[in-house]
Amino acid sequence: MIALYQYLPAWTVPCISPYVTKVAYYMTMNDMKYEMKPGNLATLDKDTPAGKLPCIVDTDGTTVNDSTHIIEYFRGKYGEGIDAGATPSEHAVMMAFNRMIDEHTYWVAVIQPRWRETAGWEKYLRIIAGSDDVPPGLRSFADDFRFRILNEFMNGGWGRMPADVIYRRARTDMDTLSNFLGDKPFLMGDKPRWVDASSLSILRQIIDSPFDYDTKDYGATKKNLVAYMARMKDRFGI
Repeated sequence: MIALYQYLPAWTVPCISPYVTKVAYYMTMNDMKYEMKPGNLATLDKDTPAGKLPCIVDTDGTTVNDSTHIIEYFRGKYGEGIDAGATPSEHAVMMAFNRMIDEHTYWVAVIQPRWRETAGWEKYLRIIAGSDDVPPGLRSFADDFRFRILNEFMNGGWGRMPADVIYRRARTDMDTLSNFLGDKPFLMGDKPRWVDASSLSILRQIIDSPFDYDTKDYGATKKNLVAYMARMKDRFGI
């Protein structure tokens, strides 16, 4: 069975990471058998090229990192699955949306409220700890990890932007997903495709999350996105 290494599950998602969640959703949509396993945060830098999850270990021992690379690996080894019949143009559009979600929406709609803002971080830390009483050792480790993430946030330019600018950009991403989805059942049309794993993951990480912030409220006003989430739940149980 394929092993998918994760951080930890929370609210309605299999993992607090949108990237791990994306891979789990893709595998579920393709009826692939897999087992979620906890990653070792203390050895991530040694165990993974980027010091991050997801990471999968295939049944033959092959290890693959990075959510998009993992999906590409699966499609190459196990076949197109739900993407059978998709045209090169459709794959180009899917990759563009995936890049928007991974390289932009994640930072402005997940990192900003959970990691940058103190109130969100304190709530997130308690979710990670599974208790309101966060052990000192865990707090110290988590604060160090937070510093690392916020360094990336600053180096990417997001940390130089005020919150209102960040959230305005996040609302634009919600508009983009909603406008492109329109009244279609799935993002690319009548059939689910691999990009639906990416789009559903970020929507669940935003709209379903227990944090109180602008993008969550704004996303919840998009009736077609909420209906899309319900449709994916009905079809795939995710």
